[in-house]
Amino acid sequence: MLYNVSPRTAYELLKKVATPVTTRLFPRFPKVTANRILGIACTGHGASIAYMDSSGVLISSLLERWTGVKYMMMFSAAEEQAIRYPQNDVDRSINYIFTCRSGKFPECTTFEQSFMPWMDWMLKDIGVRAEDIDLVITSDGHFTTGWARLGPELKRWFPKAKVVRAIEHHEIHQRQAFWQSGFPEAAVLTLDTCGEQLARLKGRKLSGTISTLNQSGVHKIFREFRFPEMSAGLIYDTTTQHVGFPQGEEGKTMGLAPYGETELFDQLREDLLLYDDGGFKFLDNDKFTTVLNEYVPAREAKGEITQRHMNVAYAGQAIVNSIVTNAWKAAMNLTGLKKIVYAGGLALNSVSNDIAIRATQPDAYYIAPNPGDPGQGLGCVLFGAYEIAGWAPRHNELPEYLGPKYTHEEMKDLAFQCGYPATLPNDLEPVIARCIANGHIIARYDGSAEFGPRALGNRSILVDPRRPGMKDYLNSRVKHREGFRPFAPTVLEEYSKDWFDLDISSPYMLRVVPILPDKIDLIPAVAHVDGTARVQTISNQENPGYYRLIDTFREVTNIPLVLNTSFNIAGKPIVEKPQDALDCFEQTEIDILALGPYVISKLPLDRYLTEESSA
Repeated sequence: MLYNVSPRTAYELLKKVATPVTTRLFPRFPKVTANRILGIACTGHGASIAYMDSSGVLISSLLERWTGVKYMMMFSAAEEQAIRYPQNDVDRSINYIFTCRSGKFPECTTFEQSFMPWMDWMLKDIGVRAEDIDLVITSDGHFTTGWARLGPELKRWFPKAKVVRAIEHHEIHQRQAFWQSGFPEAAVLTLDTCGEQLARLKGRKLSGTISTLNQSGVHKIFREFRFPEMSAGLIYDTTTQHVGFPQGEEGKTMGLAPYGETELFDQLREDLLLYDDGGFKFLDNDKFTTVLNEYVPAREAKGEITQRHMNVAYAGQAIVNSIVTNAWKAAMNLTGLKKIVYAGGLALNSVSNDIAIRATQPDAYYIAPNPGDPGQGLGCVLFGAYEIAGWAPRHNELPEYLGPKYTHEEMKDLAFQCGYPATLPNDLEPVIARCIANGHIIARYDGSAEFGPRALGNRSILVDPRRPGMKDYLNSRVKHREGFRPFAPTVLEEYSKDWFDLDISSPYMLRVVPILPDKIDLIPAVAHVDGTARVQTISNQENPGYYRLIDTFREVTNIPLVLNTSFNIAGKPIVEKPQDALDCFEQTEIDILALGPYVISKLPLDRYLTEESSA
């Protein structure tokens, strides 16, 4: 069973792994007058940059989208050589971690080779160059830009900029969550595997924090949880690797867990102790790994997934659900606030999110759409804008479509020179809605790309959710991925509570919720084995074109939702550029590519409009 103890007892038990309450008043840095700010994040999970100016322009990009290589990392040239061919214990440790998690040294590029072309591409439409940037925000805890690498030399590339690097990993996560929310004040929860080694903690790492932030920049820290003793992310990482998936593929574990049974969890739950301050005690990682190995040998990549492997996934998910829910409760109880914001890699666990929200019933909540390390470029730029440059804060959520824009002329040239039938319909959405209703597979490429890892309509593959065989067909013939993995629905916001146990918008696919029992059989392609779905709600304000497409599909079928999956294939990032979209269309059994206002099809478009799919 699960236990709770008083905060005082928890502190006495855990004083070596949880820090006492402290208060930090911002700004910690001298105020800087800045009109153009750049955030840079080069983490072990990928790199990102974000640009923001005082006129309101905000653009963000992930390195993997620009290169087309998933999880691509960026090092300095010297750093890449030092880690690839290590000569000291620190570099050997980093090399070991990287090669263990994927079996090889990670795909990477160097700052010196790629950063300026990447940034120039992102900012191509607004004409901003490196010499125009007047504030650069990054972290000494990151690769490339850290104090031991290129951090002290960044002014070589940004000659007019003030460079700020003294920002901790979890401080950036806190800003990812809070400054995107538009809340005037909130409890701030961050949870992940771990951040960097911190001198103030004698080299220890943090795996989570509870704090408050307000729009005046007042930041109060209530709890800091240390790695590895209190790392829910480490528990989930270990679970994921044991069931045969590499780091970065934790979503597969989340999808596999509902196939499991409670046998292993019933054994492990006795070892989980939850504390009122949000902390917990569990088996250390070596002991946890031993228990898993005794229960079932670790699965090799692409090996058979047995029922016991499914039970491992179930147990890891259930343990993390308990820890996350307890942390949400603690965040609101310790701070006295009923509005909560949440970031860190664990915030992508949509199952845990929904359980925590239902258990704690906050007055309002915000989970950052790109809450993990790849989203830290945006966290850096927001930190700079609102806490260093002192810009007036926003009072509404940031949009999620933050990628660079592409012109219709670029798309037109591709459409009419690609060799496939191409048209420019007078009214695009009814054409696409009819093709979806006829069972055909549509790729939608429009506007700026989503910054986060979930496709939300602008880089999406869309199909009819009514068709029972569509899940298997998509997994095997289009996405080329494991057959157990579910697909998500996008539902018109005003109809969401009629189809799902959901009474509030869920615009970023960050909650897994039950499908109403009388609706499951109507939308089998988006129903997971346990009768749930990872829902995206959509409003006309958020994305008018995508909203109208689904509303037109509703008029045709009486179903106010479509199946939405990311526009990519397994092992590749979501498509970014128009050419990426065309390449993916050609390499898969996607029937139609809606490329901006243009429609490209494998067969003449009239056939898709008049004939039912045989799939």
